[in-house]
Amino acid sequence: MAIIINSVRIDGPIEPIFDLVTTTRFWSQWHPATTEVSGVTERPVLSGDVVRERAQIGAKVYESNWTVVEHQRPSRVVLRGESGRIQITYLFQAHGAATEFRRVLEYRAEDFSAGVDDPEALQKLMHQQSEEALHKLKQLVESILKEE
Repeated sequence: MAIIINSVRIDGPIEPIFDLVTTTRFWSQWHPATTEVSGVTERPVLSGDVVRERAQIGAKVYESNWTVVEHQRPSRVVLRGESGRIQITYLFQAHGAATEFRRVLEYRAEDFSAGVDDPEALQKLMHQQSEEALHKLKQLVESILKEE
């Protein structure tokens, strides 16, 4: 399994940040690979919820169902792809007036060989997309919190 870990510090309290990050309708606004989301999208996810995502990785579009297999508000959510071969963990930790958000992606490179056939290039692409995603997420969440 390949593992990619990215983190960002978001200004604001942990509970509303947890709720915004785990509301999947925002995925396409902050993650560059996500093009469409359906299923549970209008509220923070809960254990057992299923979210359908369409995402482009390299040259190929993938569609998958994510199931929430762990949910501990406001510190941890684990989403597992329907194949069981890909998983994303969201971790939240309060730091004073800010919250550190960490995203851990675990995947098998061979599952994405149709879009990117070189495992090193795939890892670089996934890491870059995750870095961009967390930068956009920070901006989005801080903007929403400021409006509220």
